[in-house]
Amino acid sequence: MSKPENLLVETAWRETARAKVNLTLHVGGVQENGYHPIHSLVVFAGFGDALDGQLAEDFSLKMIGPFAKDTPGGNDNLLMTVARIIAENNHVGARLAYKLNKKLPVASGIGGGSADAAAALRLLSRADHVDWSEHAESFLPFGADVPVCFLSRTCIMEGVGEQIMPWPGLGQIPAILVNPGKSLSTKDVFDKFDVVGVSSKFSLSSGSLLHMAKSGRNDLQAIAIRELPVIETVIDEIRGQADCQLSRMSGSGATCFGLFPNRSKARLAAKTIKKSHPDWWVVATMLGDMP
Repeated sequence: MSKPENLLVETAWRETARAKVNLTLHVGGVQENGYHPIHSLVVFAGFGDALDGQLAEDFSLKMIGPFAKDTPGGNDNLLMTVARIIAENNHVGARLAYKLNKKLPVASGIGGGSADAAAALRLLSRADHVDWSEHAESFLPFGADVPVCFLSRTCIMEGVGEQIMPWPGLGQIPAILVNPGKSLSTKDVFDKFDVVGVSSKFSLSSGSLLHMAKSGRNDLQAIAIRELPVIETVIDEIRGQADCQLSRMSGSGATCFGLFPNRSKARLAAKTIKKSHPDWWVVATMLGDMP
């Protein structure tokens, strides 16, 4: 749909594709449909990819940033696929030229691609003045993390990702995110999990973010370490930092997180690890709902 030239130039929006962190990830055995039931306490970081959208004649994507070269471009990018399909299926008239500053490592267990696609949908909803927040589960066909990344707030995620229960009032917790510069295939990790034959019985305690995180675990962590032993090194490095309250892998890896009592402790830990491992990706951030 053609837009007036002045509108094309002047109308633009920005969204942050915040990193998704699974503070806990309990996984059940594979079902007949091939999917695993999960139970996860999910939070979002105050750090992520930056996505700009500007009204245009058709969808397009330009990428910059430290991880742009590792990310599929153009129509091969999940962001573009999702935007086109949702626009067509929902009769959305707006078309956006996207510009993505790719700051999150790829295939790293923190929902980078899903967060980008979700941010693209939030921009599209703003451009077309529609609200899809009550129907986020409809984005499940694009990936288990897309619905929760669309909402981008602290929640319990169940089912195969379609059951999302927001959990407001838990605030924020200082943290660091560390990736050793390695990627893992989510499918491969789940396949190995099935071979081991371990399924998880779980119940999550209520309380603070820290208390809830400590009451759970990540059932994929041991499997991921077998596939990529450096993950255990990352967890140990984080755990060894002063006043670290919890160290664990997020999602299917290889990014790990550490929780700390205050921001200064988190920043010091990030600085220390980065000095010892300059080739690792290390970020100090806040996890939880933004104020």
